[in-house]
Amino acid sequence: MILCFLLGGFSIVSYLLQVYSIFWHAEIVSAVRVESGNFSVPTFVHEANGNNLSMLENRTPPRMERMEPETLLLSPFSLLQLFTGIASLIAGISIWNLIREREIKSAKKMILDVFLLPEEKEVMNRIEKGGGSLTQNEIVRSTGLSRVKVHRIVKKLEQKKLIIKQQYGMTNKLALKK
Repeated sequence: MILCFLLGGFSIVSYLLQVYSIFWHAEIVSAVRVESGNFSVPTFVHEANGNNLSMLENRTPPRMERMEPETLLLSPFSLLQLFTGIASLIAGISIWNLIREREIKSAKKMILDVFLLPEEKEVMNRIEKGGGSLTQNEIVRSTGLSRVKVHRIVKKLEQKKLIIKQQYGMTNKLALKK
Protein backbone atom coordinates (compact mmCIF):
# COMPACT_ATOMS: atom_id res chain seq x y z
CA MET A 1 0.00 0.00 0.00
CA ILE A 2 2.73 2.45 0.98
CA LEU A 3 4.75 1.57 -2.12
CA CYS A 4 1.69 2.22 -4.30
CA PHE A 5 1.24 5.65 -2.74
CA LEU A 6 4.94 6.46 -3.10
CA LEU A 7 5.14 5.35 -6.74
CA GLY A 8 1.89 7.09 -7.62
CA GLY A 9 2.84 10.30 -5.86
CA PHE A 10 6.32 10.36 -7.39
CA SER A 11 5.00 9.71 -10.92
CA ILE A 12 2.29 12.36 -10.73
CA VAL A 13 4.56 14.96 -9.11
CA SER A 14 7.27 14.39 -11.72
CA TYR A 15 4.69 14.70 -14.53
CA LEU A 16 3.36 17.92 -13.00
CA LEU A 17 6.93 19.23 -12.67
CA GLN A 18 7.41 18.47 -16.34
CA VAL A 19 4.21 20.37 -17.21
CA TYR A 20 5.28 23.29 -15.01
CA SER A 21 8.75 23.43 -16.48
CA ILE A 22 7.60 23.22 -20.08
CA PHE A 23 4.92 25.89 -19.88
CA TRP A 24 6.16 28.28 -17.22
CA HIS A 25 9.81 27.73 -16.41
CA ALA A 26 11.61 26.06 -19.29
CA GLU A 27 14.98 26.75 -17.67
CA ILE A 28 14.29 24.16 -14.95
CA VAL A 29 14.51 21.24 -17.33
CA SER A 30 18.12 20.23 -17.60
CA ALA A 31 19.53 19.74 -21.07
CA VAL A 32 16.63 21.60 -22.64
CA ARG A 33 16.85 25.17 -23.91
CA VAL A 34 14.10 27.31 -25.36
CA GLU A 35 14.85 28.91 -28.69
CA SER A 36 11.98 30.90 -30.11
CA GLY A 37 9.38 28.67 -28.50
CA ASN A 38 10.91 25.38 -29.68
CA PHE A 39 12.93 22.92 -27.65
CA SER A 40 16.42 21.67 -28.44
CA VAL A 41 19.21 19.95 -26.54
CA PRO A 42 22.33 22.09 -25.97
CA THR A 43 25.64 20.67 -27.13
CA PHE A 44 28.50 20.18 -24.65
CA VAL A 45 32.16 19.64 -25.49
CA HIS A 46 35.22 18.59 -23.54
CA GLU A 47 37.86 21.34 -23.61
CA ALA A 48 41.36 20.27 -24.62
CA ASN A 49 43.14 22.20 -21.86
CA GLY A 50 41.04 21.05 -18.92
CA ASN A 51 38.39 18.68 -17.71
CA ASN A 52 35.59 21.26 -17.81
CA LEU A 53 32.53 20.81 -19.92
CA SER A 54 31.30 23.91 -21.65
CA MET A 55 28.50 24.65 -24.02
CA LEU A 56 29.40 25.59 -27.55
CA GLU A 57 28.20 29.10 -28.03
CA ASN A 58 29.32 30.20 -31.45
CA ARG A 59 29.26 26.87 -33.19
CA THR A 60 26.21 25.53 -34.90
CA PRO A 61 24.79 22.48 -33.18
CA PRO A 62 23.98 19.40 -35.21
CA ARG A 63 20.61 19.52 -36.88
CA MET A 64 17.97 18.38 -34.42
CA GLU A 65 14.27 17.89 -34.68
CA ARG A 66 12.35 20.56 -32.79
CA MET A 67 9.42 19.54 -30.61
CA GLU A 68 6.40 21.50 -29.51
CA PRO A 69 5.49 21.52 -25.78
CA GLU A 70 2.29 19.56 -26.43
CA THR A 71 4.29 16.85 -28.18
CA LEU A 72 6.53 16.45 -25.14
CA LEU A 73 3.58 16.18 -22.76
CA LEU A 74 1.70 13.74 -24.96
CA SER A 75 4.72 11.53 -25.65
CA PRO A 76 4.29 7.85 -24.76
CA PHE A 77 6.77 8.12 -21.88
CA SER A 78 4.99 11.11 -20.33
CA LEU A 79 1.56 9.53 -20.68
CA LEU A 80 2.87 6.25 -19.26
CA GLN A 81 4.27 8.17 -16.32
CA LEU A 82 0.93 9.89 -15.70
CA PHE A 83 -1.16 6.72 -16.04
CA THR A 84 1.26 4.75 -13.84
CA GLY A 85 0.84 7.38 -11.15
CA ILE A 86 -2.94 7.34 -11.36
CA ALA A 87 -3.13 3.53 -11.40
CA SER A 88 -0.76 3.27 -8.43
CA LEU A 89 -2.80 5.74 -6.40
CA ILE A 90 -6.01 3.87 -7.20
CA ALA A 91 -4.38 0.56 -6.20
CA GLY A 92 -3.12 2.12 -2.97
CA ILE A 93 -6.57 3.45 -2.10
CA SER A 94 -8.15 0.07 -2.86
CA ILE A 95 -5.68 -1.78 -0.65
CA TRP A 96 -6.19 0.80 2.10
CA ASN A 97 -9.98 0.32 1.93
CA LEU A 98 -9.66 -3.48 2.13
CA ILE A 99 -7.38 -3.24 5.16
CA ARG A 100 -9.71 -0.72 6.79
CA GLU A 101 -12.76 -2.96 6.24
CA ARG A 102 -10.98 -5.91 7.85
CA GLU A 103 -9.96 -3.79 10.82
CA ILE A 104 -13.52 -2.50 11.26
CA LYS A 105 -14.92 -6.03 11.03
CA SER A 106 -12.49 -7.36 13.63
CA ALA A 107 -13.17 -4.37 15.93
CA LYS A 108 -16.93 -4.99 15.69
CA LYS A 109 -16.39 -8.65 16.52
CA MET A 110 -14.29 -7.76 19.57
CA ILE A 111 -16.90 -5.26 20.78
CA LEU A 112 -19.69 -7.79 20.34
CA ASP A 113 -17.72 -10.39 22.30
CA VAL A 114 -17.42 -7.97 25.19
CA PHE A 115 -21.01 -6.69 25.31
CA LEU A 116 -23.05 -9.78 24.43
CA LEU A 117 -24.19 -12.46 26.81
CA PRO A 118 -22.99 -16.03 26.07
CA GLU A 119 -26.39 -17.12 24.72
CA GLU A 120 -26.59 -14.04 22.50
CA LYS A 121 -23.10 -14.80 21.17
CA GLU A 122 -24.19 -18.36 20.44
CA VAL A 123 -27.24 -17.21 18.46
CA MET A 124 -25.12 -14.68 16.54
CA ASN A 125 -22.51 -17.37 15.76
CA ARG A 126 -25.22 -19.79 14.54
CA ILE A 127 -26.64 -17.15 12.22
CA GLU A 128 -23.15 -16.33 10.94
CA LYS A 129 -22.34 -20.02 10.33
CA GLY A 130 -25.68 -20.37 8.54
CA GLY A 131 -24.55 -17.94 5.84
CA GLY A 132 -25.89 -14.81 7.48
CA SER A 133 -29.54 -15.86 7.80
CA LEU A 134 -31.46 -18.64 9.53
CA THR A 135 -35.01 -19.25 10.65
CA GLN A 136 -35.85 -19.00 14.32
CA ASN A 137 -36.86 -22.69 14.36
CA GLU A 138 -33.43 -23.71 13.01
CA ILE A 139 -31.77 -21.76 15.82
CA VAL A 140 -33.97 -23.48 18.42
CA ARG A 141 -33.01 -26.90 17.02
CA SER A 142 -29.28 -26.18 16.66
CA THR A 143 -28.74 -24.46 20.03
CA GLY A 144 -30.97 -26.60 22.22
CA LEU A 145 -32.47 -23.47 23.83
CA SER A 146 -36.23 -23.21 24.37
CA ARG A 147 -38.40 -21.29 21.91
CA VAL A 148 -39.16 -18.65 24.53
CA LYS A 149 -35.48 -18.17 25.34
CA VAL A 150 -34.58 -17.82 21.63
CA HIS A 151 -37.49 -15.38 21.18
CA ARG A 152 -36.19 -13.20 24.03
CA ILE A 153 -32.62 -13.33 22.72
CA VAL A 154 -33.79 -12.42 19.22
CA LYS A 155 -35.78 -9.51 20.62
CA LYS A 156 -32.69 -8.21 22.50
CA LEU A 157 -30.47 -8.60 19.43
CA GLU A 158 -33.08 -6.81 17.34
CA GLN A 159 -33.20 -3.94 19.85
CA LYS A 160 -29.39 -3.71 19.69
CA LYS A 161 -29.77 -3.51 15.89
CA LEU A 162 -27.54 -6.52 15.27
CA ILE A 163 -30.08 -8.65 13.40
CA ILE A 164 -33.11 -8.12 11.19
CA LYS A 165 -36.24 -10.20 11.82
CA GLN A 166 -38.70 -10.89 8.98
CA GLN A 167 -41.86 -12.99 8.91
CA TYR A 168 -41.24 -16.32 7.21
CA GLY A 169 -44.40 -18.41 7.27
CA MET A 170 -45.10 -19.61 10.82
CA THR A 171 -41.61 -18.62 12.01
CA ASN A 172 -39.20 -15.69 11.61
CA LYS A 173 -36.22 -15.40 9.29
CA LEU A 174 -33.24 -13.82 11.09
CA ALA A 175 -30.43 -12.12 9.20
CA LEU A 176 -27.30 -10.34 10.35
CA LYS A 177 -27.42 -6.61 9.87
CA LYS A 178 -24.53 -5.38 7.80
